Amino acid sequence: MPVYWAGLTCIYGRSGRVAEAHDAMRELLQAARRSPVQSGVIAAAYLGLGDKDSALTWLERAYAEHSNDLTTLKVNPAYDALRGEPRYQRLLERVGLAR
Repeated sequence: MPVYWAGLTCIYGRSGRVAEAHDAMRELLQAARRSPVQSGVIAAAYLGLGDKDSALTWLERAYAEHSNDLTTLKVNPAYDALRGEPRYQRLLERVGLAR
């Protein structure tokens, strides 16, 4: 179910339906309190809201958890909004995906 809420957050956020996006994000975070949710899923949801700082924080958590979600950091278009961010570039280096 968390992936559903993350996807809904992205869809609503990117289509300008901000209130619905925040509602879906609340549902996602509630689900994360009940059972483990991959940090990369939460990061993607924050990207859908346009919250780069929170997305990077969750991606850094994913790194600490040795998450497989990070294997696509360099090529996944979902991360395009982060490509110019210094924190993102440092994360790519730590993961071993820097140029």
